[in-house]
Amino acid sequence: MNWPLFWALILAFGVVISNLLLIKHAAKLKMPSSPKQAEGNKDNVTKQHNTTLRNPVHDQTPNSPE
Repeated sequence: MNWPLFWALILAFGVVISNLLLIKHAAKLKMPSSPKQAEGNKDNVTKQHNTTLRNPVHDQTPNSPE
């Protein structure tokens, strides 16, 4: 068997399949249509990020053995 041809075909199929998967993944991403919207989205992401950083342990009441 011609091993260099075999590996070249495997590499070519791998590149094609990975590109198809990348296109499928990129289709799910949302891109802003204008720079003004992009600035507004940054503020929303920062607000959401700050609220998720809170420690849930401090928000709960301690358990007391009874």
